Order: sequence, then C-alpha cells, then structure tokens
Amino acid sequence: MRKKLKIIGIIFITLACIYLGIQTRKQSAILVTQIPTKSAGTLSYMVETKNHQIIMIDGGDAQESETLEKYLQEKGGVVEAWFITGDRLQNFGALQKIFANNTIEVKHIYVGFSSSDWHKSEEAEAETTEFLQTIFEKQPVTQISEDLEVLIDQLYVKAMCVTNPEEGNSKREENQGLIVKINNTYKSMIFMGNMASEGAKKFKDNHLDEIDCDAVQVSNRTEDLIKEEIYQKMSPQYLFMSVPKDTDKTVAERYLQNLKQATNAQETYVSETEGRTVKIW
Repeated sequence: MRKKLKIIGIIFITLACIYLGIQTRKQSAILVTQIPTKSAGTLSYMVETKNHQIIMIDGGDAQESETLEKYLQEKGGVVEAWFITGDRLQNFGALQKIFANNTIEVKHIYVGFSSSDWHKSEEAEAETTEFLQTIFEKQPVTQISEDLEVLIDQLYVKAMCVTNPEEGNSKREENQGLIVKINNTYKSMIFMGNMASEGAKKFKDNHLDEIDCDAVQVSNRTEDLIKEEIYQKMSPQYLFMSVPKDTDKTVAERYLQNLKQATNAQETYVSETEGRTVKIW
C-alpha cells in the first residue's frame, strides 16, 4: 500500500511540474500584434513583453500614424524600443508623425540604414535626411552598423545588420537594413522587414546558426521575393505577412500558402482591417 501511495505521489508531482511548466511558458509568451496598414510596402508590428513593455518594428508611413497611436495609447503610450528596418518613408513615416504629435513616449530608437553622412553626400531623399536629424536631436538613438543584441524585460532582441556596399546598386535599399530576431527561453520570431532576395541570402550566409525560428514575418516585397529555401532553413511554425489595404491580398495569400507547404508551417497570418494579436508560446 505504501509503495502504491509513493507511485501515486510521484505521478502527481510529475503532472504538477508539467502543468506549471506549461503555465510558465504561456506567461512568458511572445505577444505579437499585427497592426494593419494601408500603403504598399508598409509593415507595423508591436511586441509586448511579459511585463507589458512595448517593442515596435517599423510602423508604416505617415498616414498610418493615427491607427498606430491608438494601439500604442491603449498599451500605455510608452514604447521601450523602436526598430526601423529600412531608410524609406514607408518604414519611418508613422514614427516621424508621432514625434510631431508628441503623444507617445519613445525611450530608444534603433536604425540600421545608411548613415546621415552618406545621405548628405549622395543627396538622398530629403525626407530621410530630415528624419535622421530629427531623431538624433530628440531621442536616444543607436545607429547600427553591425549586429547588436539588447535585453528588454525578458526578451532578447537582436538586430542583425545586412549591408550592401554597392551604393550605386539600384536595389541597394531593398537589400540592406535590419533583420530583427526576438526570443525568450522558449520561442523566437524573426522580422524580415522589406528585405529582398539578395539581402536575405546575405543574412542566411552570415547568420546560419541564428536563422532557425518558430515564427517569421515574411518580407512583403511584391518584387524580388525571397526564395523559399531561405524560409525553409528557418523552419518556422508560424508565418506572418503584412498585406496593406492597397495591395492585392490574393497574391499574398497564394504566396503564403506556397510557403506554408514548403516550410511545413502550421499557421499563416495575413494582416486584416483590424489588428490581430498572436501568442507564440
């Protein structure tokens, strides 16, 4: 009888440990909100940590700022870290407008595109130069020229810088910038931004030991799409794709379904007219 009670006790403790482990994983989940955008080439993702700190990826162009402000204000109006993946208005326009409105507190900004000196020397778009000047004057900023990892609450955020030294290349902008990986003890997600095929290949070649992930934001490039084998290397369970209102959703859905089959992913998420929050645990 005593032996039976001991066995029952061991089984009970084992089940309790399994239950507590599952609950811990749920509580430590990566909460990802796919915020809808309107303009082609835009993406907007909000990540919330266990203790409700907010991490932003891009945010879209200026016309997305009103929608974005609403989401951020509902979460307390404070952004712990904002990552801008590329050097075009569709990447930073919403943040620039939010600066002007002065309604959201942004504690730190990370950018990974060409330096302000390069933009001045190459007579780049005035909007980009103006944005760089604005953020360096008003906010703590880190301009990333090589990989950088920061710990935000209980999430590790690694910004992996993809560079393209061929400055005269007409597709330079699409093939360089930041690719952001967010992970905790259990799960990870990679944000590809608007990266094109050559930049994605460089990322794979230089970060082969870090490319594996549970979820990936598929680049929403409508041209020069990233090859399926790169996503296969990532082996994600979840595929996210931003499909702005002005973009043909059927093309994106077909592309995602092909990727789902190629990667054996479980779920696909295409941005809708309303935001969608997914718990990755």
